[in-house]
Amino acid sequence: MMKTPGKIILAIASIFSSFTLIQTVRAVPASQLNIQIEGITNPRGNICYTIFSRSEGFPRDGTKALKAECSPLENLPVTLRIDGLNAGNYALAVFHDENADGQLNANAVGIPREGFGFSNNPPILTGAPKFSEATFFVAGQTTTVRITMKYLLRI
Repeated sequence: MMKTPGKIILAIASIFSSFTLIQTVRAVPASQLNIQIEGITNPRGNICYTIFSRSEGFPRDGTKALKAECSPLENLPVTLRIDGLNAGNYALAVFHDENADGQLNANAVGIPREGFGFSNNPPILTGAPKFSEATFFVAGQTTTVRITMKYLLRI
């Protein structure tokens, strides 16, 4: 059975239009997260953060974090950047490592001697917040989170 020239042209056109559609579909790039940290009392030491994509280990166990990093404090206010995040829920914990020893120093009863903060700036009443209290959503090309540092043992 012979196809008419119109049907053949239509078939060829639909094949080429399929190629065009395939070429125009692009993957959504991974997101960039900007972390703006406010309320740092002095530019000494390092600023450290851990970012978690699930509740396990949040906020204390950096080995279970998606990423953990410390950077020297150079300029105030501080803006940190994390590239390559997929869309989803995350929670951040940050601390001001004033003596650059890589840990959040605390007194004998566990009250931090250095500044700290969490995404969503949840109230700190009797301990660290839960993952759900600090969770934010990353979507699109850029997401910005603002964290205000807390210093509990300052006069």
